[in-house]
Amino acid sequence: MFRVSLVANAGNKSALVVSILACALAVSTISPISLARAGQAVQSDIRLPLASIKHAPVEVIRDRRGNALTTRDGQYMSANWSGYILPKFQTGDTYTAAQATWAVPTVGATKGLTLSANWVGIGGFCENAKCKKVDHKLIQLGSSQGSYKNQIVYFTWYEMLPKNSIVTPLAVNPGDVITASLSCSPCTGKQSWTLAMEDETTGDSWSKTVKYKTSQLSAEWIEEAPYSSKGIVALANYGTSTFDQSMVDGASADLSLGDSIVLLDPHHQTSSVSDLNSSEDGFSTCFGTDSLAPCFFTPLP
Repeated sequence: MFRVSLVANAGNKSALVVSILACALAVSTISPISLARAGQAVQSDIRLPLASIKHAPVEVIRDRRGNALTTRDGQYMSANWSGYILPKFQTGDTYTAAQATWAVPTVGATKGLTLSANWVGIGGFCENAKCKKVDHKLIQLGSSQGSYKNQIVYFTWYEMLPKNSIVTPLAVNPGDVITASLSCSPCTGKQSWTLAMEDETTGDSWSKTVKYKTSQLSAEWIEEAPYSSKGIVALANYGTSTFDQSMVDGASADLSLGDSIVLLDPHHQTSSVSDLNSSEDGFSTCFGTDSLAPCFFTPLP
């Protein structure tokens, strides 16, 4: 059993210690996926335990009263998300489109299953500042990187909760610059969403139109530790990852209007968040172990 002790502030409350308890992860379901060796995406007969992987709504860390904890800097604390969010309770807006650009991070080989995911999405965050209720409607798309039995994997996917994620045919390599977007039209009644990803490094692209009803309560740009059927997967060591050129509802996103969130998972891994860049539409996240590592904005290549 793993135990992580953290000191945090709950709003204006005094600092308190939070313990995250989790049992060791065991994964049994398997699914084939493309593997990458030496920076090249290749097909392999190795089967990775991906069929049970899901990208979940935010799981905030709470105080004894059930309120969402924040760091001394006012950042939300979560077991699975890190990044920036524009929530309706903060901005007063609902959201119909979001976009981001990032470079696929490089990860190393590990014997056990590790994964990290970069994505942009609509929904899945808190419905109020104390996060008494979480929005369980979430549509999202992005790229993931990780390892299993010393084989490294990179792939792209989309997901519409509560369904499992679906791997797309867009192959990516570490270092590739990806732009992902989603937008709905019409956004009333039976919402129709256009999902798209372009690998700006290779010129390859993918798009799909889907039907999905969302609450439109938030837009987010997230580095995530996904779930398996047994719990949160250990976060893959992605180093530093940068989200930039973020857009929302067809315009440049002013992320300073929203909230940031840091990740402290049950396996001792963390993901901290930098301040925003000068145009306030970009930021970096940084992998750490046991404690939140200092994080500074790193421009995209």
